[in-house]
Amino acid sequence: MTRATLDLTGLWRCQPDVCQEGERERYYAADCDVRLWREVSMPAGFDRIAPGMESYEGVCWYRRSFEVPESWRDKLVVVRFEGVNYHARAWVNGEPAGEHADGFLRFDLPIGGLLRYGAENVLAVRVDNERRQGEVPGMERGWRTYGGILREVLLIATDRLRIEEPRIVGEPAEQGGKLSLQVRLVNGRDEEAEAELAVVIADSDGHGLARHSCGAAALSAGAHAVVQAELRVDGIRPWSPDDPALYTARLTLRAGGEVVDELDVRFGSRRIEATDEGLLLNGEPIFLTGFNRHEDSPRTGMCTDLETARRDLEEMKDAGCNFVRLCHYPHHPKEPDLCDELGLLAMAEIPVYWWKGLEEGEENCALKLQAARRQLTKMIRRDWNHPSLIFWSVSNETREDLPEVAEGNAELVRLAKELDPTRLAVHVSSHWGEHPHFECDDVVCVNAYPSWPTWGSSGEGRRPAREESTRFWTDSLARLRKRYPAKPILVTEFGYPCLEDVFGTAMGEDAQAEAIEAEFAGMTAPYVCGATIWCWADHPWPEEAFIRYVTTSPFGVLTRRRRKLKGFWTVRGLFRARQRIVSAVHVEHQAPEAGWLVEMIRPNLDDIPQVAFPPGFGIRPMRPGEAAVWTDIHRDAEPYITITDGLFHDQFGTDLPATHRRCFFIVDGRGVAVGTISAWYSRDFKGRDHGRIHWVATRRAYQRRGLGRAGLSYGLNRLAEWHERAYLTTQTQRLPAIKMYLDFGFLPDLEQPNAGVAWRSVREALKHPALEELDL
Repeated sequence: MTRATLDLTGLWRCQPDVCQEGERERYYAADCDVRLWREVSMPAGFDRIAPGMESYEGVCWYRRSFEVPESWRDKLVVVRFEGVNYHARAWVNGEPAGEHADGFLRFDLPIGGLLRYGAENVLAVRVDNERRQGEVPGMERGWRTYGGILREVLLIATDRLRIEEPRIVGEPAEQGGKLSLQVRLVNGRDEEAEAELAVVIADSDGHGLARHSCGAAALSAGAHAVVQAELRVDGIRPWSPDDPALYTARLTLRAGGEVVDELDVRFGSRRIEATDEGLLLNGEPIFLTGFNRHEDSPRTGMCTDLETARRDLEEMKDAGCNFVRLCHYPHHPKEPDLCDELGLLAMAEIPVYWWKGLEEGEENCALKLQAARRQLTKMIRRDWNHPSLIFWSVSNETREDLPEVAEGNAELVRLAKELDPTRLAVHVSSHWGEHPHFECDDVVCVNAYPSWPTWGSSGEGRRPAREESTRFWTDSLARLRKRYPAKPILVTEFGYPCLEDVFGTAMGEDAQAEAIEAEFAGMTAPYVCGATIWCWADHPWPEEAFIRYVTTSPFGVLTRRRRKLKGFWTVRGLFRARQRIVSAVHVEHQAPEAGWLVEMIRPNLDDIPQVAFPPGFGIRPMRPGEAAVWTDIHRDAEPYITITDGLFHDQFGTDLPATHRRCFFIVDGRGVAVGTISAWYSRDFKGRDHGRIHWVATRRAYQRRGLGRAGLSYGLNRLAEWHERAYLTTQTQRLPAIKMYLDFGFLPDLEQPNAGVAWRSVREALKHPALEELDL
């Protein structure tokens, strides 16, 4: 055994401590009676511990029992927390184990001397998310202050002679890559040890590309040494968004002829440079198009949800993005992993947010800068092997009109460069118009929202005209360029808020789309190296008066539930055009199992075929609480995709009251539901109001009885009461359904990407008259 782990997620006992009596009552004691504490599956924020705690700022306790094997007795055993917000104090078997005050960042507590090997142990953690001056983020933040153990907890056992802080820097070189290796070897044993480190480089398929021995090093008891090596490896491809080539370095540490530690480190080979003409990736110009993304999930809040993170990043990539800003704090370490895999360049950031300098007091100002230095160092050392990360950001929207804040930002930028000269070090400014301070930065990073209404004393706002928003960026960036002619400019935030399904007003979906398009048009100067939308998806923010106490930040081009708004489709078109992404598909075998996703449109709701239900069958509206029945029918009927428990709410949760008049069950003579159809809607499909035939399904045992045709007839008749036209989405392998839709007057939408390829295969399979005359 080299490294052994024990997963400590799963069920814990949790207790709110609103009156902060836990230490007095010895909640940390091994014999504390916790039978009445709530059981919660971890990771979990305070909002999962008791109802109504979504905005709670205070203390909660977490406890869990576990056993460790006797074989760990002579090992170095640590408990690793991937992220606790914001202050943690831990006890093992009633004894203090350590504390940590840097939210979002990994920390290890050595607990070997406190454990009972081969027996039960108790880990207790006191967590609080109270805001404190002199800390980072401190009193100010633009996201909901979720407290809790938000990420995984793990026990790790290693030999006391071990590998720490491995770092691999890969740069493209002729016929391969040039690698710089740096590893810290630590001897925690009681005697001297002679350690030998070896490295094997392999590609993603596990094929070995190179081997290297770093030689032997004599380490006295308690000592450490830094081992460095330079390697040239043939066959390594440069990492880029178009080709995110990844490699693994297996580090093996031997002593006395035995392997005592082994660690795999994934890396890529790439070079990022900032020039007066823009950014160069591996020597080639690159323009960044991307989104800001908060670590927020509609399912788990701020707790780990890598499934949603992957889906978000994949959707960004499809929308023409090559960049994501992981705002405004260190995200889960697996998110840079995903960026590495998917080919998304990224910016990582510490939560120095809205810093007010000496306004918080001289001592607090100094303490905040000290905390920022500590967090920046931890983040860089945690994440420095990710090829996707090209920026270290040290702050966001701080008070740069104050000299102590401007100098603090500069000090942090200099520290980032010292710790990692291979990446670009920046701070992100909202005061750049009047107080620009970018002398130390590699890239000038700016935020602004010129399209958002300026509010008068009456509370009424005026939206600038489109050309004013465009001109703001064109003119302001030109002035900034004159001051910093040798530095490229990255727009790190621009965007506009909107309310879902609202149109024709200052916070409508159409207003958001128009504002984004107008502002992006002002970012065309050659010295502008990228544009980043604020933001990807709506997220909870503090329940304060940001926008008249709207408690979910409404700047996303997706809702928090990940419904795509009109602004998303605008951004997708702009970004894909900027990156020259061609939508045409050249090989048909790229289609997924269910075929290409296609849309069909009925331009009017006249002359709807009238089809009656067969004898013994009918239809009725859905009732409250029947989502599980709907889900069960779709699981029974669906041959291609996985029907999740939350699908009904994902699809219809934006307007649940409407489901009782727009969603229907087809029922048999006993009233048992055997099929579904929805007469849904879109207020802005192709810029116009449409009805939508949505989620049509019949249980397998009841198919081929005419229930689908009767249900479609009924659904269209209901849509005709409210709409003038209708559309639907389907997939090209669903040929019986497509034939039915064609029979009922739906026609292919040929404006979609891939429409020609998709519909040619359908035409060949169906030989339907409605398809024969189409120019595909």
